[in-house]
Amino acid sequence: MSDDTGSSEVKVGSDLHKMIQQLEKIEFKTDRDLYNYAKLLRAIGFELYTRVAFDADMITAILSQYKGKWYTFGLQSKIRAKLVGAHLKAGASAAKVLGLAGVKMYASFVKHFIRPEQEAEAEARKGKGSKKPGFSIGDKPSDTAGKPGEAGRAA
Repeated sequence: MSDDTGSSEVKVGSDLHKMIQQLEKIEFKTDRDLYNYAKLLRAIGFELYTRVAFDADMITAILSQYKGKWYTFGLQSKIRAKLVGAHLKAGASAAKVLGLAGVKMYASFVKHFIRPEQEAEAEARKGKGSKKPGFSIGDKPSDTAGKPGEAGRAA
């Protein structure tokens, strides 16, 4: 596969590249933009975590089979391979935290901005509704409901 730069390298992570481009294009104008940002950040974090964790396991497996000098025994190679792979595992965990940070950011936005606004609207509606007579569900029936003289009777 070749691109316009003339390299014959296979593109690895084209989906990841597209997700990063989508993330860069987001402009924060509405709450939906924050939601999309969090969703993309979570997907990028999960993709990075999956790839890096897989690569860490692969490198650990390859290096554990290393047969070097006469003083490098099999068990010693396996221990050293795990130490090398652990660094990539730590990077994979960081990518996982990155994805989780996007989710936590949106949850915090909902908690601190959306929910108080919804509660304020509900309070405003509750205050307005008590002044106007009308149809409501869940309220106790008033004495004036139904035909005159039938208030309070069971059906």
